[in-house]
Parts: sequence; C-alpha cells; structure tokens
Amino acid sequence: MEINSNAVLKTVKEIEINAPIETVWEVHTHINEWKDWHPDISHSDLKGKLKAGSVFEWKSGGYKLRSQIKKVEENRMIGWHGTGFGATAIHLWEFSSLSNGNTLVRTKESMDGWLVKLLKGMMRKNLNDSLETWLAALKNQSESR
Repeated sequence: MEINSNAVLKTVKEIEINAPIETVWEVHTHINEWKDWHPDISHSDLKGKLKAGSVFEWKSGGYKLRSQIKKVEENRMIGWHGTGFGATAIHLWEFSSLSNGNTLVRTKESMDGWLVKLLKGMMRKNLNDSLETWLAALKNQSESR
C-alpha cells in the first residue's frame, strides 16, 4: 500500500519512540481510545475488528471523517483511505524495531480533492501540524506505559 503520488498534498513524518514496538502498535491501533490521548481527536469509533475492510468514523480538528482500513500487518504497518468534506486521504503508518529497543514510526499521507486544491497552503500547514501532533501524542502515550 502506498499513498497517492499524484495527490495535491503529500507528506512524510517520523519519530523515534522509547518503547517496544508491541506497545506502540497497541496504543496506535486501539482506534476507539484515540480520543483519550490524542488532543485533536474528539471522537473515534471502529466498527468491528482491526482488519482490512473495517470502517471507523472519527472527528479530528473539528472535521468529521470516515475511513476504511485497507491493510494491516501486525507490529509492522496499518493503512487506510478516508473521506471528509471536499477531501480524500490515504494514510499509511509504518513501525520498525530499532537495535536499541526503541520503535521508529513513519507516517505518510496524501490528500486530494476540491477543498484541498482550493485551500492548498492552509491545508498543507494543517496536515503537517496534525501529523506532528499525532506523533508527539503517540510518543507520549507509548512511553508512559
């Protein structure tokens, strides 16, 4: 699974987390608990099990989103396709164990759609800020366990 290389917006961010990959994976993939540790997410509801084809609805930064999981490889990667008002996104998360016992998390996202084209500059900043916030919150939550 890859992000859309032709999308209006594309970004890649990563962070090293001082926690084992199993802990980071558990924190990140318990979607219904995102709202408990992610400051921008006020609602998150996974319909069914964590598997390809499952749908989750969530609210991030005031935007209502509906996403479908496209791929899951335990302790390795999860990716989904999402839609919201005037935008579509592909979001991929990759997890790697480091030799020091820490975990490297890399996230890639592409966004496209009429709203993204119209507000490209603002949307680019929002996307980058959002992913940095997400990674920092994931790091904080994982390291506190």
